[in-house]
Amino acid sequence: MQTLFSSQWFPLTPDLRLDCWQSYWLMEQGSLTQSIQQVCQQNFHVRVLSHEWITTPNFACAALHTTPEESLLHRQVLLCDGDIPLVFACSLLPEAALQGAYAELRTLGSRPLGHWIFSEPVLKRHSMHYAAPPSSASLFTAIYPMLKQRATLVGRKTLFTGAAKPLLVSEFFLPSLRERTPSR
Repeated sequence: MQTLFSSQWFPLTPDLRLDCWQSYWLMEQGSLTQSIQQVCQQNFHVRVLSHEWITTPNFACAALHTTPEESLLHRQVLLCDGDIPLVFACSLLPEAALQGAYAELRTLGSRPLGHWIFSEPVLKRHSMHYAAPPSSASLFTAIYPMLKQRATLVGRKTLFTGAAKPLLVSEFFLPSLRERTPSR
């Protein structure tokens, strides 16, 4: 998880020098979940890998406006087309933000977070950054056995503001998504 807060993240700009399919998904401005659903060849579903409360790590405090004593909901999921994982997503949601209308996020289960975020008009993208960590990075421990090949996994992280505390959502594009990417 520390990988989400490392210095290896860069501002997302239109002039990226990446494979076309990776740039396509990085630059997607709407709901990634909705875009993934549109390219699924079988049935879209969310496979929950973890959904647990953790104490805020020191390296996450500044970005999430929290203290080490505060709890975060740490959620890791795969967005899948049938049995094929296309996107690995990791979200950090401060407990203080999950009140009132946001309390529903505590029990999302296999419902996509993206649908919820993009239906909530007060939530706005504050910043987007991208990185290309190796698939062997500790962030990917939960999916490492599923990867058929070792690769660099390009992804983005977005800080959403509008709730009591920012919400951090990261999405990493798995190699299986390449063949489902529409051409521009």
